Amino acid sequence: MYNKFIFFNNNKVYYYIITIGMAFIFLFAYLYKNMDSYESQLKNLILDHSIDIIDNTSENILEGMLYQNSDFIRSNLLKPEVHSKNEKSLALLRNKDINALFVLFPVDNKLFFLLDTATEDKGEPGEFFQLLERSPYKEVVKSQKKRTYIQDSLEDQGFTLIKPIIKENKTIALLVVDYSQNSLSSLSKLLSISVTVVTVALLLAMALVFFLIYYIFYVNYTKYKIYYNPKTNTLNRIYLNENYEKIDFKNYYVALADMDLFKRINTLYGKKNGDILIVSVIKSISSLLRKSDMLIEYSGESFLLLIAKDKMDETGFKTLLEAIRLLIEEKHFEIANERVYLTLSMGALINTDMEKSLQDVIHKADTALYEMKHHGRNRIGYFDMTQTKRLYREKLKELIESDKLVCYYQAIRNIEDSTLHHYEALLRIEDGENIIFPDKILPDLEESHLYSFLTKKVIEFNVKKLRSDAKIKISINLSADDLLNDSILSLLAQNADLSERLYIEILENQSIDYTKVELSIQKLKMFGYKICIDDFGAGYSNLNHLLNLSIDYLKIDGSIIKEIQYDKRAYSLVKAFALFSKQNNIKVIAEYIENKEILDILKSFGVEYGQGYYFAKAKPYEELDKNHL
Repeated sequence: MYNKFIFFNNNKVYYYIITIGMAFIFLFAYLYKNMDSYESQLKNLILDHSIDIIDNTSENILEGMLYQNSDFIRSNLLKPEVHSKNEKSLALLRNKDINALFVLFPVDNKLFFLLDTATEDKGEPGEFFQLLERSPYKEVVKSQKKRTYIQDSLEDQGFTLIKPIIKENKTIALLVVDYSQNSLSSLSKLLSISVTVVTVALLLAMALVFFLIYYIFYVNYTKYKIYYNPKTNTLNRIYLNENYEKIDFKNYYVALADMDLFKRINTLYGKKNGDILIVSVIKSISSLLRKSDMLIEYSGESFLLLIAKDKMDETGFKTLLEAIRLLIEEKHFEIANERVYLTLSMGALINTDMEKSLQDVIHKADTALYEMKHHGRNRIGYFDMTQTKRLYREKLKELIESDKLVCYYQAIRNIEDSTLHHYEALLRIEDGENIIFPDKILPDLEESHLYSFLTKKVIEFNVKKLRSDAKIKISINLSADDLLNDSILSLLAQNADLSERLYIEILENQSIDYTKVELSIQKLKMFGYKICIDDFGAGYSNLNHLLNLSIDYLKIDGSIIKEIQYDKRAYSLVKAFALFSKQNNIKVIAEYIENKEILDILKSFGVEYGQGYYFAKAKPYEELDKNHL
């Protein structure tokens, strides 16, 4: 699959465009080469058009003559009165552009005069008519079709109309109309203009075709450069975002591959070397794919594989994924003169023809992928609709996408006077009459693309509340990974006008990159947002990390707060946190304040803010005190 000419391999339409363009060039060359023939045909066309009036009028006159004389030839030869009358009728057709107008009749492959409207050098009835070389008289007799031709051999003539007079399906005579040189000159000018117009039209059409070919190439090659990674010539996420509806996913098996523990590579060797490694992995994977398969860079270290079902069954698909996994596992990569070994975890969906959209297909592959990651890495998992946990995850996805997400709000108050400082937005999912809490939601979405999707939904939900209520202040929870997501940072930047009333609480995790998170925090603070570390003192918290983050608030985890009445270690720990925060100009918020005894201890430590059932439970927005005092 990896090929520097992949632009043409994946864009067959360009072959068709080139073929059409070349065909047009050959057509133009052919037309130009045969221009004389077409010019002659065009002359005849113009001549035919110029004699239409004479042709139609003569038809009526000739029909009258034939109707009145059952034997047209004998009557005109033997009856002078008939002959004279018919010549006068025929003479009515004469005008300044006509030199001669007469009727001939054939006998034994020869022509003789029958009627002649000339006043001088008049052909007498029965007089032999001398045929000119190459004249089409005999051809008209046989074909019974009128002809016009240019009199090249006569100086005073222009062109001639020969019209057959037919009776009982036999040519009994010919009407001949000789037009003057002046009439031919006028038509020649028209002909010259017409030929010029046709030639110019062909040239313009040629130029237009070339322009269209160039434009199509330019537009699509520009898209190609946007859609493809120039280092690997593989598709990127932009292509996927703009072509979800165009990809016929039912013709593919789909797999999502993820480089295991890749963040460690970036941490140890730097992002630049990490990017080099990604390129090497992509080229390795691509070497096992066919031209009909697609590899799309789904995220930094994740790749979407669309494996064409054509000439590949399910067993072949599974064999291919295993070959890709083994190739990466056994291959060593060079970074900074060191050998690096990697593994891939993959999630796949085989029955793609059962799905409604490519997004659903990717989601199921993603579900299978992270199911594998929970049980270990360097594995391949296949989506199984029978597994309860996966079904539940599918249900969560449907609920989130159908706007069943809501937030309850718990007050955070000043410990000294119980005045309201702001509300914390707590995520809930409405499932009919049931309410699903975060601890039942987030573990099943962790490390999946739905997690960031859910975060955006929470932000958008609360932005609407802030814009509809100018008094309320709200804090929302973001994970450390959310702060490294450009689309989430962009969403917050777009709503920076609300930063004085929208606080950001950061949830720590084991793999947090404090250097990168600090950069994101600095960006948010530039927009005016206040930053809080949530659930501090539990899990992965480290007091030293506070020195690396520019935070405004520190929220002490409720599991410690609720023990300070009985546990000396919890008591000492909270006291130390409070002292450290005060010395570093950080405000402290305590969770799980359930009674006055806990409140009084926190007051003695100088803790500024608290939340818990002692103040109020979390409520829907509609049940809040709208004064927000």
